[in-house]
Amino acid sequence: MANTSIENPYKRARENMLAGQLIPNQINDPRLLDAMGKVAREQFLPERLRGRAYADETIYIDANTLIFPPRIFAKLLLAAELKETDFVLDIKSGSGYSAAVIANMTQAVVALENDSSLCETAQQILIDAEVDNVAVLNQPPEDGLPSQGPFDVIFIENVVSHIPEKLLSQLANNGRLICVESNDPSNTGHAVKIIKKGDALSRSALFDLDLSGFPRNRLYKSFIFDTVS
Repeated sequence: MANTSIENPYKRARENMLAGQLIPNQINDPRLLDAMGKVAREQFLPERLRGRAYADETIYIDANTLIFPPRIFAKLLLAAELKETDFVLDIKSGSGYSAAVIANMTQAVVALENDSSLCETAQQILIDAEVDNVAVLNQPPEDGLPSQGPFDVIFIENVVSHIPEKLLSQLANNGRLICVESNDPSNTGHAVKIIKKGDALSRSALFDLDLSGFPRNRLYKSFIFDTVS
């Protein structure tokens, strides 16, 4: 007979992530900690990568898809100031981890992923996890989804060279866009927050991060944004 008292090692790793990576880095928002404590990050990774699910490192699902380290991801979400009433557009959502966490903190999420296989994977994982306020769509992420906007928050789960006007135009009044920008071949990324108030956009720098080892050449070819004019 199986011993059902054995603790799930991923659950312990998730608790250690909160206590060892997030809280010591001034990530103390109870709603964010609760959301990241609930969502099983390992479920959104291929089996070969699950052992690294809670490591403080960027995980590359493939050449064009990444999951930021928990600490960086949490800092980006903290900057987004997510509210329970927010309608969120999650850009380049990969296998759905970011959408799942955001969905635990907001009213609804539309997740865009241009890889049809990842899109199907994300849909199934979210169904299995009983996350019912996320719609995953197989569409070009750089176009956004103007038919469903405007959005209170646009979150880009990737590194981009520029932010397109097309996405900024889909922000609601007081809407926030969060992303990491970097111009190849720099090894430094810049977390950026843009807020829309009426017709005006304000931009603020959040923090820098090291992109050494980032598979940039391949990613930029498939996920490059046009310069905002």
